[in-house]
Order: sequence, then structure tokens, then C-alpha cells
Amino acid sequence: MGGEGSNSIPNVDPDYQRLPSFIKVFHQERCKDDMRLPPEFVAIHGYDLPFDCRLVWPNGVRYTVRILKLSNGFFFSSGWREFVRATNVIHGDHLTFTLVDVGVFNVKRFDSATHCPPQGDVDVVVDDDEADCYSPDIDTSDDYVPSDIESDTTVDEDYADDSGALSIDGNPTFVIELTQTNIDRSIEIPLCFWNRHIPMGAIKAGVCLVTEGGMWRCTLKHSSRKIWVKHGWARFKHEHNLVEGVRCHFELVDALLVQFYVWFDHP
Repeated sequence: MGGEGSNSIPNVDPDYQRLPSFIKVFHQERCKDDMRLPPEFVAIHGYDLPFDCRLVWPNGVRYTVRILKLSNGFFFSSGWREFVRATNVIHGDHLTFTLVDVGVFNVKRFDSATHCPPQGDVDVVVDDDEADCYSPDIDTSDDYVPSDIESDTTVDEDYADDSGALSIDGNPTFVIELTQTNIDRSIEIPLCFWNRHIPMGAIKAGVCLVTEGGMWRCTLKHSSRKIWVKHGWARFKHEHNLVEGVRCHFELVDALLVQFYVWFDHP
């Protein structure tokens, strides 16, 4: 079994494994107000970092922190205390930071006692401030996986960025004409679209759908050939009265936040 294990291919995106990353042990006194980035990481990647960065927690919630660039090091400063308070990071927790895009870090916590990520970190918690932009689905199965023959979108592997029909105001756009499957279950984001415009590591952070009525945060699932919405779609379709035949336009307005502006053509 040892020989087989050594030759097996891990079920992990190899590109994600090559992304720059570092680990820090949280100290309740030294790290409560700011946190210094490792000098070795800064020496290679630090000077390409913007002043305002985003930390993405495993449940998809994003936190903005400002990097203070001093002669004695780079520090997460403004916004760091709020991040610590919101995520309940405690003394001894190990935090991994993976740079998935310019100024965007996926952050994962490992408990100092169990050496495992706390299960609660992936749970989406809705509070009064976020109730208007996110609500877990109650009618979409977590086990739903689109079949390889289903296709909810009007773009496929021939998607071309310079196609006039798929570029709105210079922003890449894809269109979904809703089917009954979309109404009953979920929608897909074209894998070719995501690969071209959004880092694969950002899948764990989810997406934000913005309309004239507000913003909805959705979590995602993916396989080797599909990306689909896991939570958030049920409320979004309900509040916009979406039915079969409606054409939904998804314009990528912010690749760092993975934010789409969405509008509709009703039949």
C-alpha cells in the first residue's frame, strides 16, 4: 500500500499548490493589533502587494486589511483587529495564507490542540449586517452535482473573450437561459470562463451577485469539469422572480472580489 500511495496523484489543483503562501502562529499579545508578514515572503512577493489586501476565510467571507510597509517589515495593520475578532482566532492557532491573486489571500486556520481546521470555519454565519446579501438555500441539495451532459449556459469551450456578444463595457460576460433544472436546483458558471478570468483558488471564496436590488453572496462547489452554485441561488432566484426562459447576464465587474453584475431578459 505504501508503494501505491507514493505513486498516487493527489486530488488537489496543482496550480493552487504552486501559489505563494506562508504560515503564522497567532500570538494573542504580539498579533492582536497587527501581524508581521514573514521577511522571506516579503522579499519575494511583498513589493507587488497593494496597500489594501483582502483576507478570505474558508466560509467565503472577505475582510479588508491594509498593509503597513515599514523599513523593519510589512504588517497587516488597519482591519487586522476586526479580522481577528470576527473569526475568533485565538492564541496558538496556526494560520496559513495563500496568495491567490493580487492582494487576495485565502486564509485557513488550524487549531493548536487538534491540529485540524475547526469545522465552524466553513459554516456561513448570517448576522444582521449580512442578512440582506446572503441566505443559505433550503431547497437546493448540498449533494447536487450537475451531470456532464447538462449545460445551463450559452458559452462553452469555444468561449472567446473578444466576442462582442460576451463583452459588456469591456468586462467579460456570460449568459444563462434558465432551464427547469436551474429553477429546481442550481446554476453553473462556465469552467472555461472561470479559468480565463478568475484564479481557481478563488472558488473557495464564492461569488457575489449584484443587481439593482442589492448583493447576494453565494458559495460554490466544483468538480474537474463543472463549477456550480451550492448556496445562495434559491433566495436570489426567489427575490428576482426568476422562471424558466429568463436570460441572465453575468458581467464580471471585479475579478478580485469575484463579483458579477447581473441583469435579466424576460421572455
